[in-house]
Amino acid sequence: MKRLAAIAAICLLTSGCAHAPPTAEIPLAVPCPAPPQVVRPHLPIADLRAGDSPDNVVKAYAASVETLIGYARELETILSGYRR
Repeated sequence: MKRLAAIAAICLLTSGCAHAPPTAEIPLAVPCPAPPQVVRPHLPIADLRAGDSPDNVVKAYAASVETLIGYARELETILSGYRR
């Protein structure tokens, strides 16, 4: 019984030294470059008038969608530079 208690005590005492001390990650402030100035595109739907034909309206909206898709891609490219 004494032998079992001695083995248990030795195991408990040596297991305390078996692990490394805890480490903490400290966030550091890193300078971030200023974002570039991105000019909003001119949309063709801004030039529509009340008397325009439905064909012209559809063309203007389709062109505006394409313009906005390109603008969104440009913004995503800029933002990807700030992600990890």
